[in-house]
Amino acid sequence: MKKRGKIIRDTSAGPGLLIAEGQQYQFQLEGAWRSEEAPRVGMVVDVELNERGDVVGITALPESQLAKEQAEVAMAAAKERGAALASGAVAKFGIPSLVAGAALIIGWWMLPAVSLNMFGSSVHITFWQILGFINTGNPMNSFGGGSASTGIYGLLALVTIVGPFIHHFWKDKRATLGALLPLIFMLLIGYMVLHKLDGVMGGGSQGGSMGEIANQVSDAAWKAISIGSGIYISMIASLYFAFTGTVKFLASRATGSSGYDKPQKIMA
Repeated sequence: MKKRGKIIRDTSAGPGLLIAEGQQYQFQLEGAWRSEEAPRVGMVVDVELNERGDVVGITALPESQLAKEQAEVAMAAAKERGAALASGAVAKFGIPSLVAGAALIIGWWMLPAVSLNMFGSSVHITFWQILGFINTGNPMNSFGGGSASTGIYGLLALVTIVGPFIHHFWKDKRATLGALLPLIFMLLIGYMVLHKLDGVMGGGSQGGSMGEIANQVSDAAWKAISIGSGIYISMIASLYFAFTGTVKFLASRATGSSGYDKPQKIMA
């Protein structure tokens, strides 16, 4: 029978002593110790016992094996906590809302929102990088492959992500309208992008040949810009949130008091 134990007294001054599963065992170095390294206090060992409970073999565990076992225990605990958190999130928010939220995050931060195809090469930027362009007004920070501070627009994006889930924490029935925030935010940013790009590439205001050349350059620049998958995916998620939030709000209005109406006086 094998047990996991720990040395609590070495053999430098007589029999050694170890503890395994709350029980102490004496041992001798000769005949029982099976490792090259001498026993020391605190060493973790595998203990082999005979039918009478006497120690017949002790093997010190390498630190690499202990580290591996501790890592496996930590991973198992992390998986268990992760599973508990995931099940709690599913129970609270529902799978469709979580999927839509994940799609929104992926569409804004990971997938290309806009691509610029010119001179045989393509530059892809995310929705988050577009916010940097809006904040700085310099297209080279985004279309040039760089990054710029998103400023207040980045903060608004983070608030917008939380919007569809506010009603789970704020019981006022108007909180369901927070689901409209992603769609409103995307439409607003789209308008601002078009307005800024129109100012940058709006064509020539001059007459004659110079104005015509400027218009041709502007048209070529607009044609080089294409919408990426990030916009489509995040827009679908935003439309889903907007639809479900509107339905919930209208349903709450139809079932009675909204929960925030002013109390009415009861006349005798």
